[in-house]
Amino acid sequence: MDQLNAALESAPKEEDIQSQIQKSEYSPEYVEQVASDALDFASDLVNDPIVHKIMAMMIVTRMAQWHTLIGDEQLKRDSQESAVCWYRDAGKFQSMMDSLLTIAIGNNDFTVTEDE
Repeated sequence: MDQLNAALESAPKEEDIQSQIQKSEYSPEYVEQVASDALDFASDLVNDPIVHKIMAMMIVTRMAQWHTLIGDEQLKRDSQESAVCWYRDAGKFQSMMDSLLTIAIGNNDFTVTEDE
């Protein structure tokens, strides 16, 4: 137990590790591994594909919101052409959400209505 306590005391702090990682060091492989780890973690907590569908829906929603916010900023800067592009892409994410809502993935899928 003393060894464990000594190891914990000498281990680098999480914030120190995170501050050492610069955004420029986020290689495609690193980002993909982080995403994969998050998916694996969710699967460990919820042993059902519904957790991945919910994650996909949350991600698509965030991306649509982000694209809308950027479109709003572009409009404020009188860049209507750019705003239209951002809004169009937000609509594409909304279309993805519409598709996800029509795909049933099992008995635990509470996102699809009975009518579908």
